[in-house]
Amino acid sequence: MTTFVDVNSVQRMNLIRNGSFESSSLNPGRGFISLGTGSTAINNWTTTGPIDYIGGLWQASDGGRSLDLNSSSTGGISQTFDTIVGQNYTVTFDLAAHPDRRGSINKSMRVSAAGDSEVFTFNRTGKSTLNMGWETNTWMFSATGSSTTLSFISNIGGPYGPTLDNVSVTTVPEPLTILGAGMAVAFGTGFKKTLSKIKKKSDL
Repeated sequence: MTTFVDVNSVQRMNLIRNGSFESSSLNPGRGFISLGTGSTAINNWTTTGPIDYIGGLWQASDGGRSLDLNSSSTGGISQTFDTIVGQNYTVTFDLAAHPDRRGSINKSMRVSAAGDSEVFTFNRTGKSTLNMGWETNTWMFSATGSSTTLSFISNIGGPYGPTLDNVSVTTVPEPLTILGAGMAVAFGTGFKKTLSKIKKKSDL
């Protein structure tokens, strides 16, 4: 019996733990809990500035919890995970904004890893706690060490900031890996066809 490894499923494995912020020593309930700099209350994550840990205050993108990256001022959060030097990785996350109209219309945050970064912006026009309008964003980086810290930092001041949920990091398949996976599938299909023909002949 021949066993084939699903290379694509391996490539899609999420390297981020607790990417939807569901696991924590705290329970924000139907509201939120403010966390200061250096908090590890959200499992696997460390706050790099004041944030609000959101429960049922508004609609999460995945699960029942999310983050406001501005509590009383600019905040952020980070997680460190194992990487391979030179390997490319894809970061995927859902972005929205605090719907309170007292805040600015455009909310932006900076995503950074391995010495690289990019700013992402969300427009909260027409959004509400029941219709957050979460948008899925992707960003890529190349690892420079055996471990990498991924950070999300608000790019605005004051309260009512950008909101974050559903974070994942996956490896980018190398061309040869994709080719190898395709050849494995082709070989498996061909082997099954040959086996089927032999069986038919033996049944005659």
